[in-house]
Amino acid sequence: MQDLLRDLVVRVAGSADGVRVERVPAAADGTTVAGYECRDGVLTLRGSDPVAAASAFGQYLKAYAGRQVTWDSPRLDPPPTPWPAAPSTRLSTPFPIRYHLNAVTYGYSTAFWDWDRWEREIDWMALHGVTHPLMQVGHEAVLAELYRRAGLDPARIEAWIGSAAHFPWTWMGNTNSFGGPLPATWIDRHVELARRILDRERALGMTPVLPMFGGHVPPELADASAGELEWQGWRTPILGPDSSLFERLAAEFLGIQRELFGTDHHYAVDPFVESVPPSGELGYLASVGRAVHRTMAERDPEAVWVLAGWPFHYQREFWTPDRVRAFLSEVPAERLLLLDLWGEYAPMWRRDGMFGRRWVWCAIHNFGGRFALFGDLRGLTRDVDELRQLRPSGLVGIGLAPEAIENNTVFYELATDLVWGVPPVSGWLDSFARQRYATADDDVVRAWRILADTLYGPGRTRSIPSPVIARPWSAGTPFAAQRLAGEFVPQDAAPRQPSTNIDTEPRQDSANIDAEPLRPANIDAEALRPSANIDAENDPMVLGALPRIARAARLLLRRATEVTVRDPLERDVAELVGHVLAQGARVHIRGIVAAFAERDPATVLAHLARFRNDLLDLDELAGTRVESRVGHWIAAARAWGGSPAEADVMERDARSLVSVWGHQSSGLHDYSGRHWSGLVRDYYLPRWELWGTWLAEAARTGREPDVGVLRARIVAHEESWRNSLGGYSAEPAGNTRDVAARILDRLGH
Repeated sequence: MQDLLRDLVVRVAGSADGVRVERVPAAADGTTVAGYECRDGVLTLRGSDPVAAASAFGQYLKAYAGRQVTWDSPRLDPPPTPWPAAPSTRLSTPFPIRYHLNAVTYGYSTAFWDWDRWEREIDWMALHGVTHPLMQVGHEAVLAELYRRAGLDPARIEAWIGSAAHFPWTWMGNTNSFGGPLPATWIDRHVELARRILDRERALGMTPVLPMFGGHVPPELADASAGELEWQGWRTPILGPDSSLFERLAAEFLGIQRELFGTDHHYAVDPFVESVPPSGELGYLASVGRAVHRTMAERDPEAVWVLAGWPFHYQREFWTPDRVRAFLSEVPAERLLLLDLWGEYAPMWRRDGMFGRRWVWCAIHNFGGRFALFGDLRGLTRDVDELRQLRPSGLVGIGLAPEAIENNTVFYELATDLVWGVPPVSGWLDSFARQRYATADDDVVRAWRILADTLYGPGRTRSIPSPVIARPWSAGTPFAAQRLAGEFVPQDAAPRQPSTNIDTEPRQDSANIDAEPLRPANIDAEALRPSANIDAENDPMVLGALPRIARAARLLLRRATEVTVRDPLERDVAELVGHVLAQGARVHIRGIVAAFAERDPATVLAHLARFRNDLLDLDELAGTRVESRVGHWIAAARAWGGSPAEADVMERDARSLVSVWGHQSSGLHDYSGRHWSGLVRDYYLPRWELWGTWLAEAARTGREPDVGVLRARIVAHEESWRNSLGGYSAEPAGNTRDVAARILDRLGH
């Protein structure tokens, strides 16, 4: 443990001189224990396991060095020298399991990562106390070998697996045969990468959660009588749970996976993650649960099934309590770990008591990697404090299950700090602001206090959709049809309350969320009214708070040249000013609609010109940051291609995910929309221009606008962008501070 932790300290701080590591026993009740002290320049880190000791280092840096190791600042530059003195400090947590990641994080964030980026992430996990990371890198190799042994032709296997960024949905049984093929060396290189990831996670004492076979197969292996699953237009056969083929393939899968990657006895599988099962009969559902558990247990007697509770929210009309209990009925309690996946918004444990199973409270927070600055910091603190105080039956841990990471750092830093204690948000936030930029200046504290009352204030458990990313699809205000697929909320999802009482009224918080009953995912997406249908006229946070958010950006800009750590500050400024630009653009969109209603083409075009200026400013601002350039995402994808042709396929995959997503008929357009330079200028802006000029022409001629013409033009534009190649640099251009200040001046903030 000594050498392992010292190596981590070197990667983070440049040197481990003067660092000692001590293993200490866990508490008598098994509680994880950590601690630190620094005397005479010697820093001693203590832990009952390596992750605990790494967490002690992270907590020490915050408390006594005034520094953070985050996604924004993965390495301390400059490092704290010498190590600041600190008294002997003991830390403990009642949460032995700390879970991290979501199946789709492997599409929205990590799809094209290399070892260097994974090493930084594992360091982040260790410093933030993660014990059970989901790990599905290299899973393509397991499926490919499984289907090869089942007799499928290599070309058929390649086609079924599809593309890199969309593969998580194929694993879950949602999609298949989309995009790709993968580069010739992809599987071998990812097997090697997966082994390095697993070696490091295991060395740190983590328990990687590996995938498991859920019965989803190509038609060639299916029994037509067993049924199929439907998701956003894709259809995937699922094997009957009592079939000999299910048992054989599941056993084969586990054997192949163990050969390639070993095992830590924890397996994630969700047979019906967002699809309605072929049958609602209790006996059928019980047989599925029994089959999954039985095949795990026969190959691995220590197997633990890690099951996400998401289907029980997403398809709430189907998953009645009786059906959930039937599904779980034949899985021994000690062999199941149930994730309360969306605990910060729609906690299952309050409603259903987690069905008497061991469970982990999780926060999803981010959906699709979409640009959004939000998070209820006080609510998060209250939730974890309540769990700590009440210790509900079966609770064994807390976790983070975001669909994408590297965003809203403040939410994730608070969530992981809460593992070790529950500080008052006000004091914690002041410390966070100073640690983030390594400064004692009060302006940064003032800025974050503003943000804590606006973007990160009470009730902000849902994102405010960016109007930039709305798809202009008719003559009406686009917000009314803005679809954010995947965030549909059960009718009885209650507002978060600091007590265990269940509020059965539909949620009507400050985000003006339309709490319609949950609809099945297989209905026409055009008919869905999203729960995040937010209108600025009904939510003061959309437009009313923009001057305050701009004020926070100004306070940060005032100290930009003085703080020790500038990069996170500049990122924050870029995101805050980008938020102000994007949400302020609602005024121009409404102006276009109003001018069209008056059949005033000149005013339509005048508003469109103002809107265009805002989007071009947003694109320029995003372009000053490497992480918000579409060229950076595309370059990472192309780097995995072994030839120009393979790199071109990877680029189309990368472009697809953040634009159309899948097929034009799937209804997932812009689910992963980002405020990225290049994407704003060349994808979103032309769509708006097609819409605005279409309305202006109709206003000029006095004819009713032909929606079919508009939609055909938009689809043609989207497909053209998705299928284009090149044209984007990964390197940032311009000075963030200068561009942000100029934009704020122009907007009058």
